[in-house]
Amino acid sequence: MSTSSPNTSMGDLSLSADEDNTSRRQSRDDQTSRVSHNNNNNVNTYNNNVNTYNNQEPALLDAPEIQRIMNSDVAINALLSRLKQSLLTCEEFTKFIRKKYLFEEEHTEELSKQYKHFFTTTNGVSSLRRMIHEILEFDGKLAKVKQSYLTALQKMYDEISALLLTITKMRKSVKEDSRRLEKDVVDAIHAAEKAKGRYISLCQDYEKVRMSDPSKTKLTLRGSRTTKEQEEDLLRKIDSADLEYKQRVDHSDSLRKNFLTKERPRIVQELKDLILELDTAMAIQLQKYSIWTENLILNSGVTISPFDRPDNSMKSIANSVKNERDLYNFLNKYNSSNKNSLLVNKNLIPVEYKKHPSMEKRNNGVQKKPLKFAVDPSRNSIPKGIISTRNASPFQRTPSSFSAANVPSSASSKYGSSSAMGMSHASETPSKSFAPLNKSSNTAQSSFDTANDRSDSSTKHASNGTMDQKSLSGASNFQSLDPGKNDNRMASISTTLASIDTNDSDRPMSYLQTDNKMPVGVQNNFKTFGVPLSNLIEYEQDMVPAIVRQCIYVVDQYGLQLEGIYRKSANVLDVSKLKEEIDKDPANISMILPGANHSDSDIYLVGSLLKSFFSSLPDALLPRDIGPELKTCVTIEDPKTRRNYMHTLLYKLPDAQYWTLRSLLFHLKRVIANENTNRMNEKAICIIWGPTIIPINEDDPNDVNFQISCMEILLSVTEQAFESE
Repeated sequence: MSTSSPNTSMGDLSLSADEDNTSRRQSRDDQTSRVSHNNNNNVNTYNNNVNTYNNQEPALLDAPEIQRIMNSDVAINALLSRLKQSLLTCEEFTKFIRKKYLFEEEHTEELSKQYKHFFTTTNGVSSLRRMIHEILEFDGKLAKVKQSYLTALQKMYDEISALLLTITKMRKSVKEDSRRLEKDVVDAIHAAEKAKGRYISLCQDYEKVRMSDPSKTKLTLRGSRTTKEQEEDLLRKIDSADLEYKQRVDHSDSLRKNFLTKERPRIVQELKDLILELDTAMAIQLQKYSIWTENLILNSGVTISPFDRPDNSMKSIANSVKNERDLYNFLNKYNSSNKNSLLVNKNLIPVEYKKHPSMEKRNNGVQKKPLKFAVDPSRNSIPKGIISTRNASPFQRTPSSFSAANVPSSASSKYGSSSAMGMSHASETPSKSFAPLNKSSNTAQSSFDTANDRSDSSTKHASNGTMDQKSLSGASNFQSLDPGKNDNRMASISTTLASIDTNDSDRPMSYLQTDNKMPVGVQNNFKTFGVPLSNLIEYEQDMVPAIVRQCIYVVDQYGLQLEGIYRKSANVLDVSKLKEEIDKDPANISMILPGANHSDSDIYLVGSLLKSFFSSLPDALLPRDIGPELKTCVTIEDPKTRRNYMHTLLYKLPDAQYWTLRSLLFHLKRVIANENTNRMNEKAICIIWGPTIIPINEDDPNDVNFQISCMEILLSVTEQAFESE
C-alpha cells in the first residue's frame, strides 16, 4: 500500500461530499442556496487545511527520534496497537452515527405526522385557529429539511462501516504476515544455536579423548576401540557438525537481514499508511457530519425565518392574530338574513292581553276578573344554565304544605293535606306505580311540594283566581313513593288544574312554574322523549335538559351507594308510564323526586329513565357524522395521542351535545368512584353506556366493542376536555 493512499481516499470522500452539496444547491431556493454556498466554502477551506496538515506530516514522521522507534524491534507492535485504537474510535463513532440516525428518523416521522391531527379545519374559523394551523405546518417543513440530514447520516454510516470492515481485515492480514516472518527468523536463530551447541559438545569430547591414556581401549556397541580410533571418529563428527553449524548461522543471518532490511520496513510502512488512511477518513467523516449538522440548523433557521420574506416567518405569523376582528366577524354573521330569527328569543316575547269579542259584548252582570297566570310575566326570566349537576337539583324543593290561604277558596274545600308529591314504584307490582289520569276520586289532595321561597308568590296567584269545584272532580290520584303511606295524591299540579274554568286564558295554570323552578314556556303536550336534543335545549333555554339534570341529581343523592345502579333495570311498564306522564306535561318531571321513605326500586326507575331518554334520541348523543373520526381515534395506539384526538372531537360537538355529555360523564365518574359499594367499575359503566350514547359502527353494526372502546376513551379524557364541576 503506497503512502499516497490516504490522500487519494480523502480526495474521493471530499469529491462525493461536494457532489451531494451541488445536488442540494440545485434543489433549493435562492435563500437556501446562499447558506449552501457558505457551507461549501467551509468544506473547501477545511479540505485545504487537511491537505496542508498531511503535507506537513512526513516531516514530523521523518524526525530522528521517530525514525529510531520505526527502525527498532518495537515498531510493529507499537503501530499495531495504534491502529487498533483508531479502529476502536471508528467503531464507536459508527455506533453514534447509527443511534443518531434512528433518533432523528423517529423524530422526523413524528414531526411530519403529528401536526396533521390538530387544527385541521381552517375554513370559516378565527385567525387564531388559522395562525396556529400555519405555525404547526412549520413542523412539516422542518421534517422535510431533516430528510436530507437523515440521508447524509445513513450514507456516512454506510461509508464508515465499510471503512471499518476493510481496515480491520487489512490489519489482521499485516499482523499475520509480520508474525510469520518474525517466527521464521526466530526459528532459524534457534536452529543455529542448537547446531552450535552440538558442535561445541563434540569438540569438548575430542579434547577429553586426546588427554586420555592411549593404551586404554573403550568398549562400544561396535566393539572395543582404541584411543586413536575414537579421535578419528570424533573428528568426522566434528567436521559434520561444523558444516551444519555454519549453514544454520548463514541461514539465520540471511533471514534476519531480510526481515530487518526489507520486510519489517514494509510492514511498518503499511501499518503507518493504514493508520493515516483511517484517521484521515475519519477526519473527513467528522467534517461531513459537522457540515450536514450546520446545514440542518441553518436551513431550519431559513425555513422558520426566511431572508427575503420576513412576513412568512413564524414570528410574523404569530403576530398576525386579530382577536377583535375575529370576534367582530363572528358576531356580524348574526346580521345575515338567514340568522335574523336568532336575534329575538320567541320565549321572551310578552303576551298581549286582549279580551275576546264575545266577552266585550257582555254588558249585563258583573264581569269576572281575569284569571292571572301562575307565572308572573314581570318575573318570567330565562333560568340560569346549571352546568354542574352534582350538588343541586333543577327542582330544589323542601316539603311544605299549603294552607287554605295558599290555594283558591274553591279548591281548599275540595282538597285535604298530603305529603310530598311523588309516585310509588315496585318492580313486582307495576300496576300500582301510576294511577290513571282520568280516574275519579272522592277525596282529592290539596297540598303540594314547593320551595320555601315561592310561598309568597303562590299565595298571591292563588288569591287572584276562582275555581269551579266541578272542574276538580276529575282530578287524578297518585300513590306516594313512601311505601308506608297509602294516601291518594294527584298526578301533577298542572294536570289537576287543567280543568279549571279559564275563560280569560287558554293556557293552564301551573304552580310548578313559579320562581323559575321550571324552564320558561313549559306547556302541556310538549314531548321530552324522542325529540332532537337541540330542540329540547332551545325550548327550555338551558344548557342541559331538565330531565337529565333531575335524574342525575336523584342518582347523585340516593343512588351512588346503590349496588348495580344502571345495571339493574326497573319495570318496563313503570318506565313507560312515567315517560308518558312527562311527555303529557313537562312539569311532571318533578315526579322523579323520591319520597322520604323511598325504596331502591324508585332509584333504579330513575336510572332506567335516564338511559331511556338517551336511547330514544333521534341521533346518538355523539352524532353519527363523527363516526369515522371515532373509528380513527380507537385505532390510535399511543394513549396520549388518542386522548388528544378525542379532545379535538369533543370541541367539534354542538353546544347541546357538549354540555349534556359533560354533565353525564362527570356523573358517571362519580358512580365509578363509589365502585367499592355499588359494584359498578369503569368497565361495567362502559358496557352499559357505550351502546347508549355512542353511534354504531356503520361497517359492522353488531360491533359493540367499538362503542365500549369509545366510552372508555371518553371517561379517560373527561378531566382533560372539560372544566371540573
